[in-house]
Amino acid sequence: MTDYPEIAARFARETAGHVMHVLHEDGLYRHLVFTNPAGTFYRFDLITWPHNLFLRGDGFSFGFAIYPADDIFNMFRGSSSNGINPGYWQEKVTAGKVRDWSEKLFRAWVLDEAAKAEAQHPGAVEAVGKQILHSDEHSTEYQGTAEYAVASFSHGDFRLRIPWEEDFQDYSWEYLLACHAVLFGIAQYDAARKAAAR
Repeated sequence: MTDYPEIAARFARETAGHVMHVLHEDGLYRHLVFTNPAGTFYRFDLITWPHNLFLRGDGFSFGFAIYPADDIFNMFRGSSSNGINPGYWQEKVTAGKVRDWSEKLFRAWVLDEAAKAEAQHPGAVEAVGKQILHSDEHSTEYQGTAEYAVASFSHGDFRLRIPWEEDFQDYSWEYLLACHAVLFGIAQYDAARKAAAR
């Protein structure tokens, strides 16, 4: 189960034909490659050594480390519960951008603030829709332009102010894809080892 079903669906779609190639395996020293033989994007490599895993994907890379466990695969196996565990796994990230600006969180906040003000300031929801959410002048795709749109907003005497504790950060799509890639890779690896042991 995941709170980010669009990322799970995207990963499943992009890796539907992926197969595993073992480039190197010597105990905990592994280099596994996952790619579609037909040549699509989203190839990724899992490289492990004691306590560490490095994922190199198309356009993003992440490092994970855990102590004292030697095989980091065990940490991922043991802490996944029918899906990725981005909250716990982010504590193990040593390289890669885990969090990023979330337009979705920002837009939800703007709508919520306008809805709360609607009774006292009729038309607040429509005004934020026109001036911020559907504006030709301002974009909410990026943090700087979204914050500028809020600073420029006015509807009578109603103004929006972003509280200092609001950061509108969420897991980056790259990090979420990396989490899915790690779980997918470990599952493929485990299935191959099980088949080889028969």
